[in-house]
Amino acid sequence: MKFTEDAARRICRAILTRWTAKGLIVKRAADEALLAKMVGELMRDVAKEDALDREVEALLEKHSREIDTEQANSRLMFQKIKQRLADQRGIVL
Repeated sequence: MKFTEDAARRICRAILTRWTAKGLIVKRAADEALLAKMVGELMRDVAKEDALDREVEALLEKHSREIDTEQANSRLMFQKIKQRLADQRGIVL
């Protein structure tokens, strides 16, 4: 399932509402401006993770013969490679 901007907007609106109600933030801009910034950041993170997924898939495809001969679990390999690349690049998954 693709993470949509509409879903991001709903999540960010809920977070902004909760943070405001709990007094965790002092707003210096209108709600819509804050919401737009939050959604933008979230969507950039989602795009980074999507790019990372594509890169990991390419690496697995490139080494598929070795993986097949060693009878490695490709899903487990995907997760391990993704986590290592994310750690190296400072991407929070």
